Amino acid sequence: MYKGNYRDFLKALGYRESGGRYNIENTYGYLGKYQMGESALKDAGYYKGDPTRRNDWIGEWTGKDGVWSKEDFLNNPRAQENAIREYHRKTWRYLKALGLNKYIGKTIRGIYITESGLIGGAHLLGAGNVKKFLKSNGRVIPRDGYGTPITEYISKFSGYDVSEITGNIYTKPKVEEEEEKDNNFVWDIDNSNSVDYEDYEEEYNKEEEKENKSIWDLFF
Repeated sequence: MYKGNYRDFLKALGYRESGGRYNIENTYGYLGKYQMGESALKDAGYYKGDPTRRNDWIGEWTGKDGVWSKEDFLNNPRAQENAIREYHRKTWRYLKALGLNKYIGKTIRGIYITESGLIGGAHLLGAGNVKKFLKSNGRVIPRDGYGTPITEYISKFSGYDVSEITGNIYTKPKVEEEEEKDNNFVWDIDNSNSVDYEDYEEEYNKEEEKENKSIWDLFF
């Protein structure tokens, strides 16, 4: 089932991760609306890293988007939105480098594999654990520190058009072509907890569209 575009994907992901709240940190040290850890923010260019394997944030920040500390990041919605996009672009490169895009269109453990589902699974536990699940044909199901299985994210976030991230042309799944009866998608999330940020998201989307338009104007 087609669930929407990449912005819709982020809306659902943000709600699942934090209830849509930007200024939140969980018990494992993951930050913000999308619960990003040290390795994710290092990939996105915001954090320089440190010697430990924990999200203790004892290292230095790069200053990207004006973020010089954990507190800066938690209080900067725009930086979080930029960071997640950059991280997902790098995540997709990792998935491709591991050859996991060849599983797209297959059904494993009852889950139809899509680009967005792979990115969702990697967001939860990294590309390496997505590989473990796929390579084992679904026999190995990695879980995070709270016991969340990778299958939940691969399934829940399947069906979105993430061509903005992958650069590929979105194609409707074959199973959808056979089963398509209506085009109405009903959100299975409650946005009541993130109402404070709806104005920001609308503003962010409008500014992003304006920036894209100005770039294209250079070519015409």
